[in-house]
Amino acid sequence: MTWTQDERFRGTTAADRSESAGARVRLHRAFKVHRIGDTGIVALAGVDLEIAPGEFVAIVGPSGTGKSSVLHLIGGLDRASAGVVEVDDQDLALLSEIELTRFRAERVGFIWQGAARNLVPYLTARENVGLPRAIGGRASRVRRDGSPAPGADALLRIVGLADRAGHTLEQLSGGEQQRTAIAVALANDPALLLADEPTAELDGEASARVLDVFRDVSRELGATVVMATHDLLAARQADRLVYLRDGRVHHGGIPIDKIEDGGRLRLPQEAAFAFADEELEAELTEDEIRIRRRSERGHG
Repeated sequence: MTWTQDERFRGTTAADRSESAGARVRLHRAFKVHRIGDTGIVALAGVDLEIAPGEFVAIVGPSGTGKSSVLHLIGGLDRASAGVVEVDDQDLALLSEIELTRFRAERVGFIWQGAARNLVPYLTARENVGLPRAIGGRASRVRRDGSPAPGADALLRIVGLADRAGHTLEQLSGGEQQRTAIAVALANDPALLLADEPTAELDGEASARVLDVFRDVSRELGATVVMATHDLLAARQADRLVYLRDGRVHHGGIPIDKIEDGGRLRLPQEAAFAFADEELEAELTEDEIRIRRRSERGHG
């Protein structure tokens, strides 16, 4: 449960890092409406969001709240029904289908829930990581700053699998498969790494290793990492949380102690000072408590 306020968790931000090769992302009043027959289903209802180059952002919220829709828009997999979606100041709505395909191939890496969607089972980890460049003809790819992009073995070292490079999928654990999938997603040195529920099928230890890799990718390679998840514990490893509810961005929250016997609740000190001598009301949902001044809802 949370008390509502803007939320940043970790001390290192994109501004603290060296010059980044990551993408800058901007959504302005972005809407996405899915048509089912004569009915329109609103997935996003005017999202405003900016992500700095090299930042690791977690998008959280209940199932069906639009997390995956945001990833699909900024990854060029889908187009907004209205509003602006920009990556590095390029309005994706202005790109043709061929240009969008090139954008996805050259600028974006995708990680889906379940490593099987990202890997070829009969290839080794090293061969899987080398496959995207072989297909794309970029074996000697050079980064925008002139430095060479890391090769398959270097990427496997980054994800902590240097000693497992010669193993096939069946010889790797679920967590190792997901980390191999991350290395595959990084093979073309993308500026933007998108992960949809990447820890959903992993145990706690494997999830922690995957999240460590995301932080390393953000800080060492400079990639912008955007992760959609319903797991708040996993999300708190990011530089910043973005809360979605009903297709809109909401302010985040901070943890509070459990409710005491008798229903008493101890607010964080900053909340207690902010609400001193105010008449309050609270709204309790499944995973949070929203506290506000009673006057904010028109009650005297």
